[in-house]
Amino acid sequence: MFGVSSPRRWVSLVLLGLLAVALGGLAGCGGKEEVDPYVYDSLRRVTRGDTLSVNFLFEIDAPEFEYVSGNTAIIRGRGKDHNILEFLVAEDLENEYQKLAGTLLGVQKTFTPQPTHLVLRRIKRNGVIEEDSLATPAEYVLPQLLRAGAIDQEMPGAPIPQIGWKRTDIDEARATFLPENEDDPLKTVKSAFASFVYVPRHDLPDTVRANPGPKDFAWYAVGEETALQLVDVTPGADWMLRMLKTKDLPLVGAFTVMSLNDDYSERKVEYEQLGHVVGTMRVDWFQFANTFVRATEES
Repeated sequence: MFGVSSPRRWVSLVLLGLLAVALGGLAGCGGKEEVDPYVYDSLRRVTRGDTLSVNFLFEIDAPEFEYVSGNTAIIRGRGKDHNILEFLVAEDLENEYQKLAGTLLGVQKTFTPQPTHLVLRRIKRNGVIEEDSLATPAEYVLPQLLRAGAIDQEMPGAPIPQIGWKRTDIDEARATFLPENEDDPLKTVKSAFASFVYVPRHDLPDTVRANPGPKDFAWYAVGEETALQLVDVTPGADWMLRMLKTKDLPLVGAFTVMSLNDDYSERKVEYEQLGHVVGTMRVDWFQFANTFVRATEES
């Protein structure tokens, strides 16, 4: 019973074994191989559209964070991509971004709202996925960017920061920066301010000034002796102005003086950080690096 098997029986057993292996292989081929939907590439190639991916899902090396506030960040590529600046959004990014150093980020390239930006979807560290299927933040702010071709490069420049606060100064400023007649178009000029601040409005009652709320603050462009209150600033422009302020960068762009105060008794009051507030002004656009930011809604 336990003797040596015959050659024919031995060959049959071998063939049965090979058949089982083959059937197992066929069964394995019938299953779907899991494919990572994220395509790895550099920030430059991802944002420039050089790499294709289903649902625009990409994996990038954790970037350098140029500025982070709320759920939005300006990110900068590393190495040869250091001059690339893009927007990344994620929930609570302001408090979490420092933990992303050394990771691979799974991001989704998103086209609405503009500008095109990246939404964080996955975090991978040392080949292990730490977080996946991250949701788009319920709220986030993005500035509206303008193409260089949309900027009037021939727009005249003017020294708005040099506007004075005395009668002769205001008369000269009115002739220079305001329309001559009510129906004439507004005058928009290029200029630059080394100083601009976000402070409680100068015209608040003392009772409110002592305990101002979020709606009691305003931006002011501050000149040599005077300041102009900025009006109609969009949320995206406000976000970018805070970035410029944090980095101690000047405010350079196109400005439209909207009004000048005729009341000498009000103009002569000097405020801390502002000097003499002489009127209001709209920022049509301002510049950051090689980017132009629209600061007010299109009329």
